Amino acid sequence: MEELHLTKKDFRIEWYSGTGAGGQHRNKHQNCCRIIHTASGLKAQGTESRERATNQRVAFDRLAKLILTHHYATDPVKERIPTTKVIRNYHGVRNEVHDKASGYKDLYTNVVGKSSLSRMIEERHKAMSMETKIEIT
Repeated sequence: MEELHLTKKDFRIEWYSGTGAGGQHRNKHQNCCRIIHTASGLKAQGTESRERATNQRVAFDRLAKLILTHHYATDPVKERIPTTKVIRNYHGVRNEVHDKASGYKDLYTNVVGKSSLSRMIEERHKAMSMETKIEIT
């Protein structure tokens, strides 16, 4: 597993007042969070909640996904799943679905017939989390 080590010094956190519904509370309090990764210039925002901690957590989650995408896109050797290749095969005749990224196979009737992609998505997340881990200290 490859690890990507980042420190708090790698980020700039900005707090601002939100816009839209919420009235006086929304206009008076600076609960919305914007986090910027200074090295790459990538940024993410969290504005959904009235709580600062929740908005900061949401912004960090979004930024982590952006950093991973940017990390693999800038170095083609590190890229795990090329976008030009097929990453999932649906085969109704053989009654199977094969997810190339995670290696997970299931019956076509279970995935498509019952509209249940949750198991396949879980396996994809497991495969992605085993490849790279972001640690912020």
